[in-house]
Amino acid sequence: MKPAIIIHKRRPIVYALIKYALIILMIGLMGCENKKPIKVGFVGCLTGRHSVLGSSGRDGVILAVETINKAGGINGRPIELIIKDNRHDPEVAIQVDKELINEGVVAIIGHMTSSMSIAVLPLINKEKILIVSPTASTNKLTGIDDYFFRVTSPSINQTDHLARHSFKEMGLRNMAVVYDLSNRTFSEGLYNNFKSAFMSMGGTITSAETFLSGKEVAYLDLTKNLFNSEPDGLLIVASALDTAMLCQQIRKLGSKIPLVSSAWAKTSDLIQHGGSAVEGIIFSSTYNKESKHKNFVIFKKQYKERFGKIPDFSAVFSYEAAQLLFYGLSTTDEVEKLKDTIINRQIYPGLQGDIQIDKYGDVKRKRFLITVKDGRLITLE
Repeated sequence: MKPAIIIHKRRPIVYALIKYALIILMIGLMGCENKKPIKVGFVGCLTGRHSVLGSSGRDGVILAVETINKAGGINGRPIELIIKDNRHDPEVAIQVDKELINEGVVAIIGHMTSSMSIAVLPLINKEKILIVSPTASTNKLTGIDDYFFRVTSPSINQTDHLARHSFKEMGLRNMAVVYDLSNRTFSEGLYNNFKSAFMSMGGTITSAETFLSGKEVAYLDLTKNLFNSEPDGLLIVASALDTAMLCQQIRKLGSKIPLVSSAWAKTSDLIQHGGSAVEGIIFSSTYNKESKHKNFVIFKKQYKERFGKIPDFSAVFSYEAAQLLFYGLSTTDEVEKLKDTIINRQIYPGLQGDIQIDKYGDVKRKRFLITVKDGRLITLE
């Protein structure tokens, strides 16, 4: 009988130990749940003619993610970055965004061009998934209450700046324009904005030529057609590679016509492929490569150590887009409140100064005039 009595006496202790173990297990599981990674997507063009924009943007986001994860993540949870290539194709852009949503991302950083951003807008609004674009500046996305945010200012600010400088400082009166239709939402909008601003000051647009970026572009024919109208200045709205090729043909024809360009072309590819032909070209940009702001100096050093190169505007704006998103995630863990949380702060510390965001997710930031001199991008003002 003694063994039976002993077992009976110990049974409550056994039950208590089991209960205690279950509690510990549940706490552990809850802890694991609380430490689950926060999934964030990045989408850009990582292959093809526009890939330098997407690749630099991807690297900027990677650095932002690595930096915050080293610091312990967001409220103890690491960021898991899922990267997709939209190949600068609207159908692919929609498909990869769907994939990211199905994989459980809380938000998407991208797309890098205006045309891809507009292509995915119906999807992100339907799914109520916030998307933060580093570089899409089309005015067609300005002043709309939707789920599209950006950290670059709308293109009308760029065109006003360029038109004013072209007319008042460069003394240009009759300008021709050439723009790429592969990013039509951005390029055609920028052309129309520039035309309106330039003509309002008394200038004239003598001709406008378009092309579709690709291997078969007849750059020489384009430039000859532009010169038939005898302009005293030329605006190019295209990627870095296409802008470089156009400049090469312009200079081969012996022309010294002043050149103005959209900030889309302001990447390392422009100088690499354009060489001396792109010397003196003018841009309006919200990115100052020579900035001495302490945040930028630190970022520039870290980026160079990580990727072995100097960051361009795409990398900087992508890093800032990630920081904007991380602030929202650190303030609320409810995805449906992420949009309002980011808007309510209004002012964010950027890498080169404060970024002011309005109720529509559009931003205001300082602009600079940039040119190419001795094979380098330098700031004029």
